[in-house]
Amino acid sequence: MDKDKDKMAGIPAADEQDPKPVDKVNSDATYADAASEDETAAADALTAEDSGKVSDGQPGTEGVGTREKKRSRMSRRERRLSRKAEREQILRIRELEELMSQTGGDVDPEKIVSMYVPHRRRRRIGAALLRMDRWRLILLGLLLVVCVLFIVAFMQEKMGNFTINLNRLELYRKGISIADTGTFDDATARLTADAVVDATNISIDDIPDDVDELEGSHNGKNYMAYTYYIRNAGKEDLGYVAKVNIDSCAKGAEKAVRVAVWRNGKRVVYAAPATDGMPEDGCENFESDETVCSYSEDNFLVGNVDKYTIVIWMEGDDPECVDSIIGGSVQFSMRIDADYDDETSLLWKFVTDIKDTLTGNKPINAAGNDAPNNSYYGDGDVTWESRRNKDSATEGATDDGTEDATDGGTER
Repeated sequence: MDKDKDKMAGIPAADEQDPKPVDKVNSDATYADAASEDETAAADALTAEDSGKVSDGQPGTEGVGTREKKRSRMSRRERRLSRKAEREQILRIRELEELMSQTGGDVDPEKIVSMYVPHRRRRRIGAALLRMDRWRLILLGLLLVVCVLFIVAFMQEKMGNFTINLNRLELYRKGISIADTGTFDDATARLTADAVVDATNISIDDIPDDVDELEGSHNGKNYMAYTYYIRNAGKEDLGYVAKVNIDSCAKGAEKAVRVAVWRNGKRVVYAAPATDGMPEDGCENFESDETVCSYSEDNFLVGNVDKYTIVIWMEGDDPECVDSIIGGSVQFSMRIDADYDDETSLLWKFVTDIKDTLTGNKPINAAGNDAPNNSYYGDGDVTWESRRNKDSATEGATDDGTEDATDGGTER
């Protein structure tokens, strides 16, 4: 009844009236308290993870924090690279500090960039090569090949302590050859002696008396010794000039060196001139700063064989053998050339050789033991034991005009 009266009077019922408004200040405080509780819970969770506890407060099963777990998942190689990178950064900083202190702060920016960007120069070169077109790359490659071949050829001529080189064009192709044995089993145009390393000074009296009786490379403790043979197994008589040259020297060692040459059993010792320009005792002076000596054979007949033994050492009795040359070095070579100049073109020389070989007109066999068409020996052998000049009273040559001898052969 009362409700009906109230409706008729226009007053709403109690359960239909508007709810009581909530205090805004109290509501905001409630939300702030809730957010603070959430942040505190998140912080507690992170602390629990770092301390080895899970979010519900119970102890973790692994016993390590999250960061430690991440580190443990890194491989050993990654950890090593990471530590290496850190050390490199520290070293670069120290190098930069030292460079700044040395130059007073005036440092080329290029150097600073190169410190912090490894392999920058190689990368820039690679980028430059990629920008080049195909033809330029081909030309560059050919240039590099030529340079490599030139270096290899130069090293082949200079390597070793002592080398003997025979003129291939004017002598070897005409049947002149050299070998380190009297039987010429391995006749060739080039021989190389073994090097002597860390040799000290000795006296000529320390050289064995039979040094000329051995063959090939037979070095001693502090000296280099090499014996070889040269023969004419070709089809014509000719002449040659053999020179011992100084290829390189260091620290003045050439002033105390001795070079002894046995030619067919006859010995001559060479040395640099004394300080007064006179020869050292028992020695002949070097011909020049580049040449030790030269031997000229004017008439090297077919079937002739000459024998050379070269011994090199540092003479302890030389006044120039002082402490200042310690660590010095001297490199020698022997060059055998024809004693004439042939103006015939290279092409015509090869054409003539091919023609002679095809027609059997005394073809050349420089690496064998045969004298072409039995030009001297009936059995065709040209060796040290069967040489044509074996019975000569004096074995043929002149040593730069200082010692005269008759020709090693006889007229056929």
